[in-house]
Amino acid sequence: MTSTSSLQVHWSSPFGASAWRQDEAVITSRRLRKGHGGVERGHYQRLSHRRMLQALVRKKRLHRLEVRTALAFIVGPLLFAVGSALQLHPKAGYSATGLLALGACFFTAGGAWQLQQAVVAGRVLPVGAARWHWCGFWCALTQSLGTVLFNVETLSAWLGPGLDASAQFWLELLPNLLGSILFLISAAYAFLEIGHGRLVSIEPGHLGWWIAVVNGLGCVWFMQSALTPAADADATIRATLIGAVAFTVVGLLSLAECSEDDV
Repeated sequence: MTSTSSLQVHWSSPFGASAWRQDEAVITSRRLRKGHGGVERGHYQRLSHRRMLQALVRKKRLHRLEVRTALAFIVGPLLFAVGSALQLHPKAGYSATGLLALGACFFTAGGAWQLQQAVVAGRVLPVGAARWHWCGFWCALTQSLGTVLFNVETLSAWLGPGLDASAQFWLELLPNLLGSILFLISAAYAFLEIGHGRLVSIEPGHLGWWIAVVNGLGCVWFMQSALTPAADADATIRATLIGAVAFTVVGLLSLAECSEDDV
């Protein structure tokens, strides 16, 4: 466990701290909440694409919170993708909405574990610092809340088909829209976390950067799904499907990130 007295803010912006210094090493917000130590050269582990693949297939320890989080963010989006693909076929019906509801549960589990990571990491921040005023905390919190709203939407669609227009608005359309907005906010904080206060940065050798980019695309597609007119159901489903595939890639990259220091 990192000593609270040895951490000093290294990068900060109006949106919160994004890195701390401990002796000669820099501990970024993302590495802190993933339970990783500092980096002495630069602020991330520079990996080639081959090394990223090696990190993905390296043996993982399931008791680690970050590993369980990554797996939940692989299974959940995969179920979303399969459920969405089935929805494009008229005979799928109940089974498709059931897969979406189950996928949302895995999304919520991943979001809760991700938020737990941020809470645990916040305990090692310097004494007297605002332990909520850092990019990683807000990234995890907004995404976790978004997953809960997607749970409301998908469970309503599965357990309560045929709702009247008013109930459908409050239990499906509105939660979907609010959840998508929270996902976009989370994506923005993920970019600020990686870019240290900047929304745009280019770091192709950084696994965390790829995660932020692909995650941002997935959030945009989910928002497109929420905003697509109800009359164009297929367009809504396709946007959800593409977004779910993007989030599956995010989960795989996050799983590789668990072993980035080992390769």
